[in-house]
Amino acid sequence: DVDGDGVHEITSRDSPVYPKCLLDDDLVLGVYIHRTDRLKSDFMISHPMVKIHVVDEHTGQYVKKDDSGRPVSSYYEKENVDYILPIMTQPYDFKQLKSRLPEWEEQIVFNENFPYLLRGSDESPKVILFFEILDFLSVDEIKNNSEVQNQECGFRKIAWAFLKLLGANGNANINSKLRLQLYYPPTKPRSPLSVVEAFEWWSKCPRNHYPSTLYVTVRGLKVPDCIKPSYRSMMALQEEKGKPVHCERHHESSSVDTEPGLEESKEVIKWKRLPGQACRIPNKHLFSLNAGERGCFCLDFSHNGRILAAACASRDGYPIILYEIPSGRFMRELCGHLNIIYDLSWSKDDHYILTSSSDGTARIWKNEINNTNTFRVLPHPSFVYTAKFHPAVRELVVTGCYDSMIRIWKVEMREDSAILVRQFDVHKSFINSLCFDTEGHHMYSGDCTGVIVVWNTYVKINDLEHSVHHWTINKEIKETEFKGIPISYLEIHPNGKRLLIHTKDSTLRIMDLRILVARKFVGAANYREKIHSTLTPCGTFLFAGSEDGIVYVWNPETGEQVAMYSDLPFKSPIRDISYHPFENMVAFCAFGQNEPILLYIYDFHVAQQEAEMFKRYNGTFPLPGIHQSQDALCTCPKLPHQGSFQIDEFVHTESSSTKMQLVKQRLETVTEVIRSCAAKVNKNLSFTSPPAVSSQQSKLKQSNMLTAQEILHQFGFTQTGIISIERKPCNHQVDTAPTVVALYDYTANRSDELTIHRGDIIRVFFKDNEDWWYGSIGKGQEGYFPANHVASETLYQELPPEIKERSPPLSPEEKTKIEKSPAPQKVNVFEHTYYICTLIFTLSG
Repeated sequence: DVDGDGVHEITSRDSPVYPKCLLDDDLVLGVYIHRTDRLKSDFMISHPMVKIHVVDEHTGQYVKKDDSGRPVSSYYEKENVDYILPIMTQPYDFKQLKSRLPEWEEQIVFNENFPYLLRGSDESPKVILFFEILDFLSVDEIKNNSEVQNQECGFRKIAWAFLKLLGANGNANINSKLRLQLYYPPTKPRSPLSVVEAFEWWSKCPRNHYPSTLYVTVRGLKVPDCIKPSYRSMMALQEEKGKPVHCERHHESSSVDTEPGLEESKEVIKWKRLPGQACRIPNKHLFSLNAGERGCFCLDFSHNGRILAAACASRDGYPIILYEIPSGRFMRELCGHLNIIYDLSWSKDDHYILTSSSDGTARIWKNEINNTNTFRVLPHPSFVYTAKFHPAVRELVVTGCYDSMIRIWKVEMREDSAILVRQFDVHKSFINSLCFDTEGHHMYSGDCTGVIVVWNTYVKINDLEHSVHHWTINKEIKETEFKGIPISYLEIHPNGKRLLIHTKDSTLRIMDLRILVARKFVGAANYREKIHSTLTPCGTFLFAGSEDGIVYVWNPETGEQVAMYSDLPFKSPIRDISYHPFENMVAFCAFGQNEPILLYIYDFHVAQQEAEMFKRYNGTFPLPGIHQSQDALCTCPKLPHQGSFQIDEFVHTESSSTKMQLVKQRLETVTEVIRSCAAKVNKNLSFTSPPAVSSQQSKLKQSNMLTAQEILHQFGFTQTGIISIERKPCNHQVDTAPTVVALYDYTANRSDELTIHRGDIIRVFFKDNEDWWYGSIGKGQEGYFPANHVASETLYQELPPEIKERSPPLSPEEKTKIEKSPAPQKVNVFEHTYYICTLIFTLSG
């Protein structure tokens, strides 16, 4: 059914309907032409367009201008034109865009005062917008076909629609996406009346329904203060101005140095993470972004870090929304896809965006201001799950499809063409993920059966097509561990020697590509959905979403889980994660009803608060010595979306003083047992290691004896939260230098650096600079460590006296006696200490 205003359906409302009296006088009329449903099959229709007429219902003629000297439709409008001229969209070429569904997605601007058109008084015009769908005719068609010789201005009229700006109930049909019923144009000749032809159809002729509809949005637009001249004027406020050829070339060469898609600004963004600096785990909620009524499926930061692109879903479309970073300001929407967007990526220079969708297309979008149309469409016979630009040359695009085919496209950025160069049918199941190494010498493709194919993809920039024909298979990776398990996502490690493999068995793996050995990361649930994970740009952390709405963070070097975001406001599986290239910032998204996009950033002050909470809850941590247990893996802060940084569930508060007293009494009893065990260990244990030992075990060759207090310290009765097999100093000099506590693990990369673990207490000797400090965590263990891995507040001074005390060092005579003593019977100290820790954990729980 169609009401008297011409509206078939209101598909979405993007802002409230304001009363006419509240409209800003600075607004002008904007008509956004979205698309139509599929048009009736007609071989004569090849490049349709839409013509918009602004007509006065009282007179049947074009609406008079509010100011006759003001250009409304064209910059070069003559002064004697006192009415609003019609405007036409760009043609939609079916052949070039390879689609029979016209999608203009074009904003038409009438430079006329918007409140003037909505006044509704007797003296004001009563505005009706008429929309004609036309197709232009060639000269030969006009000469050879007598039926079209009488068509107006060489256009074939396909259908028409109308919309009253003010409805019969007095409400304005604005700020909403409207679906208008289309009608066949009458076949009878035009009458000699001096009215607009479309108005005559509306007022005099019967309306025969055309089997399609047109989607439009009418709203008031705020005109920019300054609009740059263009080679072709696109609106009444834009001057048409040409340039010499050498100026155009200079502009093209200099545009590479500018940031694409952003408005010119003299403000220089200073990112907090310095080049080469290790990434940190973001711990503070920055802001939430709108992702439409159905959430976001995938997102990605641009390479320059200034734009976040999000593939979203709303009730009436699947737009790509661009947000400016770090402000979070909405920039624009790229509309064109008709179904879920599975993958999104940027070209290396950030000038183009590539998307793949279940609507059977991969699309390329130009990252330009005021450009929201599809730049190229790459058609496929079925769902397209993944698409990537070649890192070395943006003109090459690789796509992976449901039909198990990998397709390589050559896209001419300066010409209107996209050529399918080659197809590979090596995979036996549909392809879920593709990725390249940094140089583009190798490509990795993963399918639904758990097979990964490594390709040689070297290209010569001057001879792309010839280079693609020489692409070959390097090797196939068929691991029995994930045989038959779909691969959700692949990503190359920043060092180029390892590959992140995300499979649908709730397991992530990082495989060394030289020896094909993988380290597993377990915890994130993923059995059904297509979920993406990511590595930080420095390779320090691995982030992965889960079907339970939690984000897990691991250390790729050790395999330990170091953090988890368990209080995110997501009710759906977390689909994608993107870490900022220059800032300690991460973005999360989920695909579900009204799910937002969340951005978190690292805040040093929040990290200090975490250290204070560790200090406050001293002695209440569960034992961390058993790293295989689930509790030990969750020694990380929770990050609720409100921005507060809390300790995770494993940190228990003192809910009952009686219970705490009972625990302390049991703890004293166990301490006596440990003291006696330690005395036995000191008496009978030799720290002489076998010839072939690991680097960590070789540190146990020291002849110093462990006291009971040191055993307690090493097995979790301090704020450290992580076991360390390195010996602690046996002297009392720790109070002479300031101390800090480690917040994250760090593995030394050079001989003069210090390996630290989360919770280690470090004595700071001096601060070399703001990034690197020099300190010690044990006797003989000195070196540089990153300042961003520690908190400035010392926790050592807050330790209980019984743990802070240390036995005095042994005298030289005692040391000599021990060294000369015969080798004692071997005692398994780790077996004893494991038993002790288990006993203490049971009693304290």
